[in-house]
Amino acid sequence: MSVLKGERLPLSFHMTFQPERQYLSALLKDAQHIGSGTVEEISARTGIPTGQSSGKVKPLLQYAQGMGLLKVEALRGAGHLRLAVTPLARVVLREDPHLLEENTQWALHLMLCRRHGGAEVWYTVFVKAAAVLGRSFPTAQFEGFLTNCYGSSRDAVGPLLRTYTDAAALGKVAAIVKDQDQLLLRRVPMQPALCDTVGALLFLLWDAAMTADTQVALKDLEDRSGLIAATGWGSEEQFHFLSVLESGGLVRVDRQTGSPILTRLVSTDHVLQVMYDQLV
Repeated sequence: MSVLKGERLPLSFHMTFQPERQYLSALLKDAQHIGSGTVEEISARTGIPTGQSSGKVKPLLQYAQGMGLLKVEALRGAGHLRLAVTPLARVVLREDPHLLEENTQWALHLMLCRRHGGAEVWYTVFVKAAAVLGRSFPTAQFEGFLTNCYGSSRDAVGPLLRTYTDAAALGKVAAIVKDQDQLLLRRVPMQPALCDTVGALLFLLWDAAMTADTQVALKDLEDRSGLIAATGWGSEEQFHFLSVLESGGLVRVDRQTGSPILTRLVSTDHVLQVMYDQLV
């Protein structure tokens, strides 16, 4: 059940199910208040359907892991699991427990796209394919790219497209849009609240990749996370984003070496606490 540190969720982890917000919310609340149980017990407490051989609990637990919301540990004996909410999940539960806000849904999307700990197909589509094909491309070209990555016998897309058209999932961000025979990867809108969101994720991924470093090159952090690539931001938007972080007193930015060097000025906990402050 748990994903080893650094691994991405495998191609078919979702078992064709998309991440429904009502069930993710129920999982987080259950983990916060109880924090352990079998799949059947978790299903009974949360109302998430499950069966003898398949069901939604396991894929939703893995979605929550890939989104950086839960830590899941398999305990010895009788299929028991230990669930622990992450610092990101605690903030989300306090500010947006139903995962309704656009910035929450962007955060969950971007965490699924991360190089280490995210989901394989999300990283492939929003980071790797975007680097090769751009942000808009024909469906046939996209399918050819995935076939080249995974072979023609694998359904690599799975529920990814549905995730961003269904209001019950992450439809508010519409991170990938299909228009006839063309696909578009949407950029994260350059809004104050979303700059705060991406800033919080940057600090979380900084902790995960370079825990002891108070100063990092953005390029090094990006190589380990793929966060900025997943936003779709170009150089001007990245410059604005870093200026927002700097003016907010979160980091100091040294651009004299070419690649920006970031010096941390506050704790990750502080950045998470202000993540929702500019939400309109």
